[in-house]
Amino acid sequence: MADEKISVLVRSLGCRVNLADAADAVDRLGCERYRYTTDIHAADVALLHTCTVTHKADRDVRKILGAWMRDRPDLPVVVSGCAVVSMGEALRGYENVSGLVPPGNSQAVAEALAALGGPAPASSGPTSPFQLLGRRRALVKVQDGCNARCAYCIIPLVRGPERSLPVEAVVTKVARMLELGHHEVVLSGIHLGRYQSENGTDLAGLLRSLSPVFEASSPGCRLRLSSIEPMEFTPALLEEISRDRFVCRHFHIPLQSGDDEVLGRMGRPYRTKRYAEIIRSLHQHFEDAALGTDVLVGFPGESEAAAENTRRLIESLPLSYLHVFTFSPRPGTPAGEMPERVPQEIMRRRSAVLRDIGRRHWLEFSKRGLGRPHQVLLEKKTQNAWLGRTGEYRRFSVEYQGDIYEELVEARAESLDGDTLVGVVSSQVKS
Repeated sequence: MADEKISVLVRSLGCRVNLADAADAVDRLGCERYRYTTDIHAADVALLHTCTVTHKADRDVRKILGAWMRDRPDLPVVVSGCAVVSMGEALRGYENVSGLVPPGNSQAVAEALAALGGPAPASSGPTSPFQLLGRRRALVKVQDGCNARCAYCIIPLVRGPERSLPVEAVVTKVARMLELGHHEVVLSGIHLGRYQSENGTDLAGLLRSLSPVFEASSPGCRLRLSSIEPMEFTPALLEEISRDRFVCRHFHIPLQSGDDEVLGRMGRPYRTKRYAEIIRSLHQHFEDAALGTDVLVGFPGESEAAAENTRRLIESLPLSYLHVFTFSPRPGTPAGEMPERVPQEIMRRRSAVLRDIGRRHWLEFSKRGLGRPHQVLLEKKTQNAWLGRTGEYRRFSVEYQGDIYEELVEARAESLDGDTLVGVVSSQVKS
């Protein structure tokens, strides 16, 4: 029927930038003629937004396309994201793939979906695309591409060189997400700390430009920063974050290795002493902030001594959590051709040690939140509680009988259930 809406299945893999790109395509389609579903059997068209950062990510892409082909061989699929560049020829071999769009071109993704499902107005509507996709935080991509040449990373090859969104465009996007009802916006980028607009505004200057937006918004609205490289925490950025209470005290600072020789072969632009200084400086500036990191286990030639150096460094730092990855050779990268591969069983053992440290650090960080109030963004309802996150990214469960979905509330942390704070709502910060 002419007035019947077209159902679109959207699946986004990998990083926040991918989800931001997928949401931007949804924003361009709008909801006048489209509805969004997670049910493959209800879908008329599908979008798979891909990741290619590891061989597992490539495998996930193949697995999903194969499963969709078995379950719905008639469902046309548009594939976008980084895997389109790295494995485009293989993707063309899937009978259900009707279009391939390289990463970062949301307009082309929307056009490809509209060509399969039917015409639709190409304008932003009054509904947040993240709400249409069932997401509670809004992501605003302010930067794309990377000029770094870390030996293990394929992203510069598939995302291209650095480029940043103009300040005015960022301010408009963030303000719109707040007006559409989001309580939290996440600034995202492939290399966020390298944000620089055409007029020379850096990340600190961008935060300064966003300050009036949050001052004019409802109480409690907040901005979260995605991953920032260690050398990009400049004195100016630290000073600006200190002034801006709307910026969440949650910082993710990739380490990758705690061994200087391995860092050198990785092509990382710092050594362990400098990294430790930066983490301790952040902890001194923002004592209760969540400080997270990435660790890459099993880089070619990583010895037992190097692995032990990494363990000792992480144990010694005030880190709140770890994301632990094992090395995955990527075609076209220098590390993909390096000898001295670390066996899988050794990588698993080293990863298990680090993940155990990460769990202990996270539990200790969670415990430090006991006995005081927190602002919690409620995101998911269980049988008798609501689950959410504090500004410092602590998990929080509140016992509250009421329909307060996606609200920002104040709650006092009275106890701990595993690594999740538990409390009772004392007031509603924003309605």
